[in-house]
Amino acid sequence: MFRGSFRATSGGGGGGGSTITWQSISSGSQQPFPMSSTNTGVKVDVTAGAVAVLLPAAAGVAGEIFTVKHAAGTIATNSITVTSSGGTIDGGASIIMLQTLSTTRVSSDGTNWLVI
Repeated sequence: MFRGSFRATSGGGGGGGSTITWQSISSGSQQPFPMSSTNTGVKVDVTAGAVAVLLPAAAGVAGEIFTVKHAAGTIATNSITVTSSGGTIDGGASIIMLQTLSTTRVSSDGTNWLVI
């Protein structure tokens, strides 16, 4: 199992920044891997297989931003699936990430998740 964490601050464009608490995960990690207010970013390694990531219920984290980043492995073979434990993601049940080194960021509007 590949796991680790670190903190980084993101921002830019003159609009301040937000702190992202990163967790590194792989197919050996808990599936689906649960995100929370204490780990708002995941770097995903799909070298050994596909990975599922679970967002918390949107109602419980209004205004928060969560980030899922493909970090390593062949994503064309082993995708990353992002689902939610409450609320849709841009009107759908899930997002399947298929682009190499892509990043998906979502924000809760208090009811659902919006891709930003």
